[in-house]
Amino acid sequence: MSGSCVRPRLADLRAQLAAIRRERARLDAAEASIIRAMDAITRDPAHPDFAVADAELVRAGLSQRDANRVIARSATLDAAPTFDAALACGAITAGHVDALASGLGKLSEPDKVRLLDHHDTLLANAERLSVDEFAKHMKVAVARAQSDGGLARFEKQRRSTYLRTWNDPDGMIHLRGAFDPERGSILLSRLDQRVEAIFHSGDRDIPVETLPGIEPNDHRRALALIDLASRPVSGNDETNDGAMARPTRAEVIVNMSLDALRGRLDEMGRLSHGVDIPAETVRRLACEADIIPVVLDGHGVPLDVGRAKRLATSHQRRALATIHDTCAFPGCVVKFAHTEPHHLVPWEHGGPTNLHNLVPLCSRHHHAVHEGGIPIWVDPVTRHVSIAITGPPGHDT
Repeated sequence: MSGSCVRPRLADLRAQLAAIRRERARLDAAEASIIRAMDAITRDPAHPDFAVADAELVRAGLSQRDANRVIARSATLDAAPTFDAALACGAITAGHVDALASGLGKLSEPDKVRLLDHHDTLLANAERLSVDEFAKHMKVAVARAQSDGGLARFEKQRRSTYLRTWNDPDGMIHLRGAFDPERGSILLSRLDQRVEAIFHSGDRDIPVETLPGIEPNDHRRALALIDLASRPVSGNDETNDGAMARPTRAEVIVNMSLDALRGRLDEMGRLSHGVDIPAETVRRLACEADIIPVVLDGHGVPLDVGRAKRLATSHQRRALATIHDTCAFPGCVVKFAHTEPHHLVPWEHGGPTNLHNLVPLCSRHHHAVHEGGIPIWVDPVTRHVSIAITGPPGHDT
């Protein structure tokens, strides 16, 4: 019909997205090349590497965080020329390079060189995997490349722990810090316990009243920190029943084999907040930490509660954390700690509160799935989440 709008086909839109992705990759490669050339011209013994390039990126409008990412990407492409060529032709994306940069940053120089000796294999995996999948692949590759099982990095993290405070012109007090995985997990465990209590009380004990832009759980976490810091401190703290309170310890999800825990293999363990730690550290914590056995088949821990409860149990949340580092919605990077268990088959429609029916979603995507009506599908084997058009992948659309 003359003058009517022609609705674009899905295949055409996908082709346009693919073309944009290739062009964006080409531009990212060109940007990295410019940064390396700029550094070669302006480098001075009195300045750290990429100092001038960093300032130029910020002047060009990038945030300091994005500038740091571009600098790390440029240095990584300099060390891995095959990735540079692949990015320039659109075979991979900047996200793949960033995942490589993140992995290399966790290694000593000798271990880094040893890992890059296998750059052809790494590139082949990057070309066939999504960014998220390649990031997970890099975690495994880095763990295998660490000649000391990650102990040197862990010790560096302990020496890098700090907490800084300052006041802004509005009178607000700001905190900024970084904590090694073990001691940081102790802090987060205490905060999460208090946040959970605030949430399940219906916010009766401590009302949650926030301005627009402040996430309720972020507000609860601040209130939890104040609440914990305000409690009396004594060298002889007692519980309500008069028993001596035990010291706060790290909570560890032992996501490793029994042989590794016994010292026969080197694998990475994982703290309850998603941070990998060396096997030796796990063995030490096994003597003093709260070890949480995550059993996915129902033995030892009642992971599946069927229709008995609507809310996921703490054991189920720990089990979900071993499967998902972040919100399960495709491409979302919101950390697991800031997600809510979502029933794939709604509870009110007979869906059980069992692991196979639960995935973690951040508040935004939880709303998108419920109020927005966006259907999601979970592979029953891999637990990979994808957006369903009319049904699971492979169905006619």
